[in-house]
Amino acid sequence: MGTVRNGMWDLAFPPGPPDRIAEMFSAAVVADAVRKYDADLAQSVETCRDWRHDHRRVFRAMTALQVSAPRTSLGIAAAGLHSVRTMLRFAAGRTVTALDAVDVTAVAQGSRLETAAVSGTGAAVPRLEVPWQGKVLSEDELRQQLGDWERRGIFEPGFVAVLRRVIDHPEWLRLPGFRLSIIGAAAELSPLRPLLAWGADVLAVDRPGRARWDRLRAMANTGAGTMRFPVAADGPGVDITRFFPTLAKWLIAHTDARLALGLYAGLPGAAGLRLAAASDVLAEHLLYERPDAALALHGSSADCYAVPESVVLAAREQLARRGIRGAAQDILHRLSPNSLYRLNYLRPIVDADDARWGLFDNLPYLGGPDYALAQRLPRWRAVTAAAAGHAVSYTVAPPAWTTSVHRSSLRTAAHRTISHFGVEVFDPATARILLAAKLVGDLMSPVPPGSGAAAASEKVVPAVAAIGDADVAAPDATVAPGNPEALFTVGAAHGGLWRQPFAPRSLVAPAVVSGTVQELRDRAANVFGIGDS
Repeated sequence: MGTVRNGMWDLAFPPGPPDRIAEMFSAAVVADAVRKYDADLAQSVETCRDWRHDHRRVFRAMTALQVSAPRTSLGIAAAGLHSVRTMLRFAAGRTVTALDAVDVTAVAQGSRLETAAVSGTGAAVPRLEVPWQGKVLSEDELRQQLGDWERRGIFEPGFVAVLRRVIDHPEWLRLPGFRLSIIGAAAELSPLRPLLAWGADVLAVDRPGRARWDRLRAMANTGAGTMRFPVAADGPGVDITRFFPTLAKWLIAHTDARLALGLYAGLPGAAGLRLAAASDVLAEHLLYERPDAALALHGSSADCYAVPESVVLAAREQLARRGIRGAAQDILHRLSPNSLYRLNYLRPIVDADDARWGLFDNLPYLGGPDYALAQRLPRWRAVTAAAAGHAVSYTVAPPAWTTSVHRSSLRTAAHRTISHFGVEVFDPATARILLAAKLVGDLMSPVPPGSGAAAASEKVVPAVAAIGDADVAAPDATVAPGNPEALFTVGAAHGGLWRQPFAPRSLVAPAVVSGTVQELRDRAANVFGIGDS
């Protein structure tokens, strides 16, 4: 395939109705992913008449299926990613071909991106410091707060353990020996700002946009690290759905240290699904070219996860401690069993090793199948990368007061009162630093046997590239012991959503009502001085 002016290509869905092709694509991918392991589930997807409504049921069933056995988890992930490659189209000029037939390295020949850099003028923050409720926590005070978050079920013990190691090793904060490539550098919870403050050397990738890159360069200038970024003919930044072959070439050329690839870019709707697919293609190529590379990702708390029995038991303990308020909640649940105060965990899932799991379902009604699959693709990549021997840092992020929350009055009202149900909503500045510290700890902790460092002497063929018949290609020797789905649960920072007793969607109405009442009371207090001394 010949080169294209300015290195631009286009990643596109297969032909179909423009208003439905993304949903048709997501249904086909999910059916292909589960077909070998549950033919009935695959058929129900293919015959579904209302995929936008019914996809939540299928994603729940697929999550339960994945946690049932390690081979099933890896097989579904590999088959799903293979299906994406088979159906996506790669357009270069007037030439269109299937993505799985594209040699990314060959396509990128003859195209290039320029490089710009900004070196910070500030002094590096010498230790882990976390802003929280008007204070800056560090050292023993931070350890105590981490213990409180763990005790209240806000963070999982694995998350707290990693952050305590980072507190003990402040020299890790600048990621010595690594160069982190941040895809989606301007995302609100991306680790770019903390890493620059700590003195790290990073590669920042995001979409073009003058205001966006002015903010990023100003951020880098006030930090203590160095931010390098790609520059196309039209200025800084690239759309990875159109530049990913050239971007892959650029990233490899700038990774003189050990590569860590962080995937944090996201968009709503069909554009988000295309972006997730392009990010995954980039990840597959870079992990193949750099066998010692690490992968870093955030997971949304608005998704469906299999959680261990310890989490389920903690939720039941909270249910038993409700007291008088619990009686009122039970009455409301009887009046509307599907909408109010529905239990978080019902029937347990028993995996191949007789371990018991619960199913946490927080897929949003309005997200649609595009959103659900865009969240699932990086999870599939995470388990296949871990099975192929790469170090993987995956952290479920807590609910936070992000810009998207403030844009919705209903979400704002719900967030205001969700703390009444054992959930903590974090300021983005706090969540950002906590998540970045978790990433640092995951990368800098000693590497276990069978991980990327052990495989660095030879290239590990990605599971997706080798499956052919949608079987699992990862050799048994590289599969870590335990259930692959534990990758998402051990170090989760879910904000308490997993360990409270009720399904999050069944709390929306009470939370919105309570939040709206609280907001009205606050406004009345401001107008009439209620509560002033």
